[in-house]
Amino acid sequence: MRVGASVELSVGKLIVGDGRVLEDVEVGVLGGAIREVTKSGLEESYADALDLSDMYVMPGLFDAHVHVRYGVKPDPEERSNEYQAVRGAENARKALMSGVTSLADAGGIRNVAFAVRNAINDGVALGPRMFVSGEMITMTGGRSKKPGFRLEVNGADSARKVARGLLMYHGANFIKLGATGAISSPHTGPRHPQLTVEEMRACSEEAHKCGKKVHAHCYGEEGISNAIEAGADVIVHGQTLTDDHIATMKERGMILMPTLKTFCGHLEHLDEGGVHARIITTGIWEETEPNFRKAHGRGVTISMGTDAGMPDNLFGDNPRDLEYMVEWGMTTEQAVQAGTLNAAKSVGVEDRLGTVEEGKYADLIFLREDPLEEISAIRTSLERVMLNGALIDPKSTPFL
Repeated sequence: MRVGASVELSVGKLIVGDGRVLEDVEVGVLGGAIREVTKSGLEESYADALDLSDMYVMPGLFDAHVHVRYGVKPDPEERSNEYQAVRGAENARKALMSGVTSLADAGGIRNVAFAVRNAINDGVALGPRMFVSGEMITMTGGRSKKPGFRLEVNGADSARKVARGLLMYHGANFIKLGATGAISSPHTGPRHPQLTVEEMRACSEEAHKCGKKVHAHCYGEEGISNAIEAGADVIVHGQTLTDDHIATMKERGMILMPTLKTFCGHLEHLDEGGVHARIITTGIWEETEPNFRKAHGRGVTISMGTDAGMPDNLFGDNPRDLEYMVEWGMTTEQAVQAGTLNAAKSVGVEDRLGTVEEGKYADLIFLREDPLEEISAIRTSLERVMLNGALIDPKSTPFL
C-alpha cells in the first residue's frame, strides 16, 4: 500500500469520528500517519500544504461486513478462485472510491479474500485496508450444498483446529461463526441454530488468545443466545434480540452489526424472487426495522456493515448503509460514528483507525457538504480520499 508524502491540511470542519467536531484546525500527515491535530499551529514543517478550509473532513468509512468475491448477480456456475480474487480486487477498489478506506471481508471462500488483502497491502492492487476472517466456520451442511465445499466442523475439537488454522496459517484478522442458518441456507431456516455453544466457545477462545474479535451470524433468539454464551464479540444481523440479549450486550460492550443495506435493498428486487423474496417469506424483513430501533434506543453499540456482495448489494454504494440508520432513528452524528469508530472497534483496530487523532493512520475523506446536516453528503459530495496519507481522486478512477 502506497505511503503518502508529508502534507499539512488546513481544515474548515473536522469531524473526528467520536462525536467531536473541530473547526478551523490543522492536521499534519507524515509517513501515512496523522502526526498532529491542532488549532494553535503545527509544530513540524511539512513538504506540501492543502487548503481544505471550505471542506468537511472525517475519517474514511469502515465497512465491517462485506463479501468481495461476489458479482452483482449470483454466478450461474461457480467461478474459479482466481477469477473471484480478481473480481474481489475490483470490488474493493469500487468501495474505496466511495469513501470506504477499510473493509472487513466476513466469510469468503478458500483463500480468495486473503489473496485480495495481500495484493492490496503489497501495492499490487489499489484498494482500502482489508481485514479478513477467511471462511465462515459452519456445521456440516450448514451452508454447503455438497460435502467439503465450506469450512465445516463437528465438535469443539474440530472447531478449535479450524479456528487455529485460520489464525495461524492465514493471519485471519477476526473469526466468523455460523450460529444460525441464513436466508440462503439450503437445508435449514434462518432462525434455526447451527453451531453449538461448545463449538463456538472453542473458536472464541482461540481468537481471543490472539487478540482477535469473533463475529457471529445470527437470526433468531436461540442462535443469538448461543453466540453470546460462547463469547462472541459482534452479533451480525441480529433479528429477534430480546431484552436479556440487549442487557448482556451492553454490559459486555458487544456490538450489533445490523447490515441494513442488504435487507432494505432486497425490497427493491422482490419481483426477481430467490433470496430477495425469501426476506419476506421467512419473516425476517418484518423484524428488521423494529429490531434495529429497539437495540439503538436502548444503547447497544451499532456498527456499519453493508453485506456488500450479496445479490444486487453493490460495492461503491456502501455509504447508503448509514442513510438507512438515520432513516430508522439515528442522528447523523451517531451514524458517522457507526461507520467509523464503532466499525473499527468491531475488528479490534480502534487504536489505529476510526477517528482523526494523532498516531492513527491518515485515512480520511474530504466532502463538499456537511454529513452532519445530511448524511447522504458522504455519498453525494465526496471530493477526495486519503488512504495511508496518499491522495486519491475518485473522479479520475471511474467505475467499470
